[in-house]
Amino acid sequence: MIYKNITFADYQALPGLNASKLKGYATSPRFGWFKEKSEFKKTMPMSIGSLVHAYALEGDKAAQELINAKYITSGFPVNESTGKPYGATSGKYLTWLEAQDPNKEVIFPELLEGTVRKVARAIADHEPSTSILRECTFRETAMTWKCPFTGFDCKALVDFNGYKMAGDLKTFGKQLSFHSMEREIYDRQYHLQFAFYMDGLKANGFHIEEFYVIFAQNFGDYDVGCFIIDEPTMEQGQADYLKAIANHTAAHTSAEEFKPGCFPKIVDIGIPHYHLDEAPTVASLGLEFGE
Repeated sequence: MIYKNITFADYQALPGLNASKLKGYATSPRFGWFKEKSEFKKTMPMSIGSLVHAYALEGDKAAQELINAKYITSGFPVNESTGKPYGATSGKYLTWLEAQDPNKEVIFPELLEGTVRKVARAIADHEPSTSILRECTFRETAMTWKCPFTGFDCKALVDFNGYKMAGDLKTFGKQLSFHSMEREIYDRQYHLQFAFYMDGLKANGFHIEEFYVIFAQNFGDYDVGCFIIDEPTMEQGQADYLKAIANHTAAHTSAEEFKPGCFPKIVDIGIPHYHLDEAPTVASLGLEFGE
């Protein structure tokens, strides 16, 4: 089912597994259980990402409405000796923060006016990304579906999609390069997330043929790249989220304090195979040893 004009709070209340929860369970039942029971704390980089999404996907007016409703952008305690606000780890700042609205997030003006707006402008100036966003007219698509492989209730909130393509926007804290972005997709399990989204859209009647990711660098030269996720990566992502659903079931049906971890059996281990492939053999060294 597709939900139009739904708030994020209402989306969170919907039943079903989401990609964020499944990422932990893709590692093991134990790690997924640990992540699920741990307190979620939103960080400043997360706030930067949320605001970049608002500017790039919804426009300036919607972004400003979000800032007015959910963010604190002024009133920070100032150090009289320097004339500048206290740092985020200082006692003065933390004391001030305790007195603020707990339902609002803090974003420093230099980050809002500098980083956030620069990243948003860089995306708007990147022709491939703007072309994809023009084609994908739906924003923040909230949906639920029943997984056709497992029967589990699932839900997702997709950044942007059309009828034949969809995608996700990621702010990136490293210099853009193929190696760094490939590692980011793997390390943060974005491939699981993207395959999960694609299957959810298909279950809701969208004939998605390609899934894009826009990486927007949030420092330095603010580079932007738009990429199609290849088929092997999507297939691995699907396998990983199905494994995660199985691990979620294992964790929730076990009464044990410690759920199964990554290594329930004895396995072989050694140095990485690429080192073995590159290493010379004993015979090739031509060594001779005396008696």
